[in-house]
Amino acid sequence: LGSYRKDVVLVRNACSGEDFPFAARLRSRQMNEVIGYVGTIGQWFDWELVSVLARKSPSRRIRLIGAVHCRIPYPLPDNIDMIPACNHATAISAMTEFSVGLIPFKRTPLTDSVDPIKYYEYRALGLPVVSTRFGEMAFRGDEPGVVLVDDCRDVVSAVDKALGYRVDVEEVMKFRRANSWGARFETSGLLG
Repeated sequence: LGSYRKDVVLVRNACSGEDFPFAARLRSRQMNEVIGYVGTIGQWFDWELVSVLARKSPSRRIRLIGAVHCRIPYPLPDNIDMIPACNHATAISAMTEFSVGLIPFKRTPLTDSVDPIKYYEYRALGLPVVSTRFGEMAFRGDEPGVVLVDDCRDVVSAVDKALGYRVDVEEVMKFRRANSWGARFETSGLLG
C-alpha cells in the first residue's frame, strides 16, 4: 500500500488483556489436560490435525468453542467437545480452563495473511500455544510458550512440549503491556 500513499502505517493485531485473570492464578491449570480453541470454525480449520490429536490422546479433552461455518467432514472422536459461540467474557473465562491454546489453521492464501487475535489472548492469559505454521504464526516459533506444528504426525509431541511450558508471571505481564491495543496505537504514531 505504500506505493499508493506515503502515510501508510502498519498497526499489528493485539488484545485488550489488561482485565484478563492474573497469570499467577493459572499455574494450577497445567494439571488439566484441556486443549482448547476459541473462534470461528471455517474452511481454513484443520479437522484432520484436531482429530489426530484427539484419537492419539484419548485422555485429553479437546474443546472447540465457536460458530461452525463449514461441514464437519466426519464423525469426531468422543473427547472433542463442540461448544457454540459465546460472548467475549464467556470465551475468556472458558480459556482459563485450557491447558494449551490451539490454532489449527490450514495453510491457504487467506490464512497466509492472518495474524490471529486468539494468539494474543491465549498468551495474555499465560497459555502455551500450539499452532500450525501459517500467516504471522509462522514467525513465532521461537517465542516463549509457542510450539509450531507442520504435520498431523507431530501434533501430540507439540502438545506434550507445550504442556511442559511453565507460566512466568513477569513474562506474561510484559506480553500484555507490549501487545495491548493502547501500546499498538501509541507506537504507531496514528493518534498524534
